[in-house]
Amino acid sequence: MGSLILVEAAIIVTALRMRVQPLAARSVVGGRPAEVVWTLLPALLLVALVVMSIDAS
Repeated sequence: MGSLILVEAAIIVTALRMRVQPLAARSVVGGRPAEVVWTLLPALLLVALVVMSIDAS
């Protein structure tokens, strides 16, 4: 569990520190809001799975 938290934290930090090209073509890849959402969504799913597994036991 601890390693998953560390990996997810590293992914979030990397997404937030990513440099976005201001003149880049409009696309999903490279947009800061999209990168943050794509990073946080799996983290939230992992948290939900952990909470549901704790409740089930």
